[in-house]
Amino acid sequence: MTAREEWLRDHGVTHLKEPGVVLNGKFEDRFEPRVWNWLRPWDFASSFDVGLVGVGLSSTSILPTSCFAAPDALRLSTPSFTTYSPDFDVDITSMTARDLGDIAIPILNQEKGLAQIEDTMSALWRASGDSFLVLVGGDHAITAPAARAFARTHPGQKLGLIHFDAHNDVRVMDHGPTNGTPIRQLLESGLPFSGKNLVQLGIHGFMNASYYKRWVEGHGGTIITGRQVRRGGIDAAVEQSLAIAGDGTDAIYVTVDIDVLELGYAPGTGGASPEGLHPLDLYEALFALGQHPKVAAIDFVEHDPARDVSTITGRTMTGGLLSFLSGLFLRRNDGWRGYDPTPITD
Repeated sequence: MTAREEWLRDHGVTHLKEPGVVLNGKFEDRFEPRVWNWLRPWDFASSFDVGLVGVGLSSTSILPTSCFAAPDALRLSTPSFTTYSPDFDVDITSMTARDLGDIAIPILNQEKGLAQIEDTMSALWRASGDSFLVLVGGDHAITAPAARAFARTHPGQKLGLIHFDAHNDVRVMDHGPTNGTPIRQLLESGLPFSGKNLVQLGIHGFMNASYYKRWVEGHGGTIITGRQVRRGGIDAAVEQSLAIAGDGTDAIYVTVDIDVLELGYAPGTGGASPEGLHPLDLYEALFALGQHPKVAAIDFVEHDPARDVSTITGRTMTGGLLSFLSGLFLRRNDGWRGYDPTPITD
C-alpha cells in the first residue's frame, strides 16, 4: 500500500483523486521560483501550510458550462507566475503549498456529487490541523456542501460569509441545488450561518431580481454593489464586510465567483457584465482577507475555460488566489514579508 492509499484509508477520505494535471518545469531561474515548481503534488506524508483541492463540478450549472475543467486550467496557468509580488512586496516561497488532488464527481448524478464534496471536505478539514485548504471549483454549487462541511467539522463555531459575485445566489430550490442557490442553502441549513453575518460584495448588472435583494436583506444580509465599490472604494467595502461577517463569529468562509469581475477581464465565465469589479480591487480585497485572523476557508468558482479568451480569466483567477495567499503568508509569519531585506549590490 502506498503512502497515499494508507493516508486516505486512515483518514476516511474515499473520493479524492490524484491531480488531473501535474507539471514538471524544466526551467527555473534559481533566484526566481515559479509557482509550477512551488505548488507540488502532496506526498501524503510531509506537512504543508496550504492545500489545494480541485472540485470540478459543473452538472449543477443553470446553463451548460465547462467549469469542471477549471482546476486543471489553474494548474496549467502556474508556469506564468512567480512566488513574489512587487505590488504587495511579499515572497511566499517559504510557504509550503501542496496540491491534494481532485474530488471525484459522478458525471450523471449531481446529488451524489454534492454529497461526495461534503463528505470529502469534512474528512480533509478533520485531518488538516493548522493547514489552510483552498478549493478551486467547479461551479458555485460546490460552496454549499463545502461550507456545510466546514461548519460540521468546527462544532460550536459561529460562521460569517463573505460572498464575491455578480449574483445573489439565493434562487428558489424549484430545480434542486444549482449554482444559483448556495447562499440560500447555507442560510436555510440549520447550521450556524446567520444572515446578519452575510455580506454579498460586488453584486451588479441586469442579472438579478429585486425579490432576491429583498430576500437577502430580509434575512439580515448586507449587499454592497459593484457601483457602491466604485464610488466608495474597495478598502471601505472590505472593512465593512469584515466588520459584519466577523461580528460575533468565530470564523469567516469566503467564496469568490469570478463573474464578480468586469466582463473584459472575465470572458471565461457565464455571468460577467461591464458593471463588475476591476481585478485590482478584487486582489486588494483578497490580500486583506488573507491577513484577517477569522478568515478560515475560501473557494474560487465559475471559471469556464471553454469560454475563455487567451486564458484571461484563468490567469486572473490564479492571480487572485496568489494575492490571498500573500496575505495569508503575512498573517502566519507575523508580518515578515518572506525575504532578506538587505540590498544586494553585486
